[in-house]
Amino acid sequence: MASIVNYNGGLKRIEFSLTPKGPRRILRLGGVNAKTAGTWKAMVETIIGDKLANRPHDAEISKWLGGLDETMLAKLRAVGLADGVGVTQTTLQGFLDRFFAGLSVKPATVISLGNTRRCLRDYFGDDRRLDAITPEEADIWRTWMRDHEKLAEATIARRVEQARQMFKKAVRWRLVPENPFSEVRAGTQVNKKRMHFVDGATAKKVLDACPTVQWKLVFALSRWGGLRCPSEHLLLKWGHVDFDAGRIWITSPKTEGHVGKEGRFIPMFPELRRLLLEAFEQAEEGSEYVVTIARDPKVNLRTTLQRIMERAGVAPWPKLYQNLRSSRQTELAQRFPIHVVCAWIGNTRAIAQEHYLQVLDSHFGEALEFSAQAQQKAQQSAAGSDTQDMISTGVENEKTPENQGNVMPRQSLASDDMTRDWAVSGSNG
Repeated sequence: MASIVNYNGGLKRIEFSLTPKGPRRILRLGGVNAKTAGTWKAMVETIIGDKLANRPHDAEISKWLGGLDETMLAKLRAVGLADGVGVTQTTLQGFLDRFFAGLSVKPATVISLGNTRRCLRDYFGDDRRLDAITPEEADIWRTWMRDHEKLAEATIARRVEQARQMFKKAVRWRLVPENPFSEVRAGTQVNKKRMHFVDGATAKKVLDACPTVQWKLVFALSRWGGLRCPSEHLLLKWGHVDFDAGRIWITSPKTEGHVGKEGRFIPMFPELRRLLLEAFEQAEEGSEYVVTIARDPKVNLRTTLQRIMERAGVAPWPKLYQNLRSSRQTELAQRFPIHVVCAWIGNTRAIAQEHYLQVLDSHFGEALEFSAQAQQKAQQSAAGSDTQDMISTGVENEKTPENQGNVMPRQSLASDDMTRDWAVSGSNG
């Protein structure tokens, strides 16, 4: 069905036909070795077999196709081999298998996308033809997640965005002519009801209830350092802690894929310095990492923190660690320029505004106090202005040499003390 041809002293190509009596086509591989050429030949023959049988690709082929770069995919498209089994034959399950096989993202992202995958399969069915999913059905799918699955609006928004991302790839792979999810309303991915400000007094209670310095560090780095837990805690090394300069280098795996965003410096806030010194004194000789307890897979940071909070007599708030980080950014934003705060926290102004910054009751109290002070100053200013006007009016009505038509220069009256006082008073009026 397909054959490997060597030419030009080491270059290789695959010659094949899509049908038994069809014209021969050429796929140029370049200077690959014999083993790689053999793999390509086997994959090409399997893809042709799937096309002839009108069946979706299996997981192995989907994974292989998903791992190719755009250059090789373009070559396959040019010879009719990178369109799955044809637009009319690709199933939802076949496409999703292929999409996930080619993913190169963090584990947490795979889990999140997996939830969207499950919702798509539950509603549309594994055998649903990809091109048969219409924009109208995509809208209904969103409503189904709200009414049937009882998902929060923020969760629905995230899954709509992810479905849009998935089907954008299907359009690029020419499996569907258009993206049925492109116009589905996503909405905000932020659930404001789950945002909670952890004030300093409450945080102090929880900190005091932590059983060890290590647990105090985990909590403090989240609340007063604004670190992402646990990823940024786990990467913090003693070599990143500069006690003399009062700075800490935070490695950020979430943003490391962006140029210049591999990490950030944060101030060694007083709440952190004391605990870091204590932890350094207790650290074993040659210890590399600052936080050690979270490295044990048996330790559940969320569950343990909830127990600590119960011991402290504090009711657990939603999104335990994210709200600690949100509280710190909200707190810092009241004292420092927002671009500085975002640099310390490791996010952008847009993300901070949407996901982290909170409006507190104390803001309303401060606004009322500010308004009262402004009103008091305005009243004092008005009273002072009225008094000054009265003084000025009295001076204008007083009989003076100028008022009586005397044109004698003022400096000639300088020898008269009373006249001198009048001259000074009039010039300030």
